[in-house]
Amino acid sequence: MKVVILPSGIKGTMDSIQMSDIMEKGVISQIKDASIRKYPLTRGYEPLTQCAYFGGEIVEVDTVDPYYREIKANYGVLNRESVIIDLREASGLGLIEEHERNPLLTSTFGTGLLIKDGIERGYRDFYIFTYGSATNDGGMGILSALGFKFLDKDGHSVPLSGKGLYSIREIDDSNVSSKVKKSKFHIVTDYINMYSGVRGIAYGYGATKGANPLMIQSLDRGLRNYAMEIEKFTGIDVEAVRGTGAGGGVGAGVFALLRAEILGVVDAFLNLTDIEKDIKEADLVLTGMEIIRSNIKLHKGMMDIAEIAKRNHIPMVGVFASLGTGYQELYNRGFTGVYSLYNYEIDTDKHLPDCKELLEKIVSAIVSVAE
Repeated sequence: MKVVILPSGIKGTMDSIQMSDIMEKGVISQIKDASIRKYPLTRGYEPLTQCAYFGGEIVEVDTVDPYYREIKANYGVLNRESVIIDLREASGLGLIEEHERNPLLTSTFGTGLLIKDGIERGYRDFYIFTYGSATNDGGMGILSALGFKFLDKDGHSVPLSGKGLYSIREIDDSNVSSKVKKSKFHIVTDYINMYSGVRGIAYGYGATKGANPLMIQSLDRGLRNYAMEIEKFTGIDVEAVRGTGAGGGVGAGVFALLRAEILGVVDAFLNLTDIEKDIKEADLVLTGMEIIRSNIKLHKGMMDIAEIAKRNHIPMVGVFASLGTGYQELYNRGFTGVYSLYNYEIDTDKHLPDCKELLEKIVSAIVSVAE
């Protein structure tokens, strides 16, 4: 019997990795020789954590933060070929003090150095996860580290920050190496708003990154100019492409100038792992989290996996700490079974001391029926 396990954890009691391990114990208690594949669904946005769990290597290198201060940062290598870049490692909000936040001045150059290091080590497949940046430079910093030049009307380099976007009048790729040109790039994001305008990145995220209303207007004008220069250079209208606003416009620059693919977070990990193959071969898929009710959004990965299981007629069972109103909808979304550890609604942040024992027992019971 082959079982795929991919829970997202129970808040306050166990994370997704711990929940996976306990579910595995429940399976093995009934089927000693079960073939088990575990894919914990991390909370939030932790691509390097998932990379390490899936057996990837974490590489530490010297780079710079959004203000060019020297730091050490990490990237991941999965399957010995695909590089996982987290924009937060060298260009994230967490690297600077609150009073330093200013997207007119911050740059993604440090992230570009991470990519450059990977290219120099021989890697040619890069997944850039774009959440949580302190920047609004359109990816100019990344692209500059890889050999691109962004020039003003006098042929001088513009600042590699939000401030420089409006001054660009020429893009030069003559110093971009063949190694960069032969590499594949993927922008990973679930960002769906527009690139510019009142629904765009400057207005939507500028304040979070430290911009006041006048700065936001300046950033938006800069992004529009950047889009025009990119279209002039490549023929690509980045304002018409969904996801190009990701990472303060990193999506736009990398999509157009490096011909990147834009992927959702779940789709990226489907590409990077054997999740879909394992599900198609499985006899049972197990998942779960703390609570399901109509006003709580389920982990996107969980629901995408449910769709895969449904298409391939693989039974998928969810084990939740408790069930609330609307849980029956899961049966329409691909679940074949939905179980609760408690017969009352729990406090989602409260530690549940007997939860692990209950989880192991109920998984054991589910497997004994499914066997």
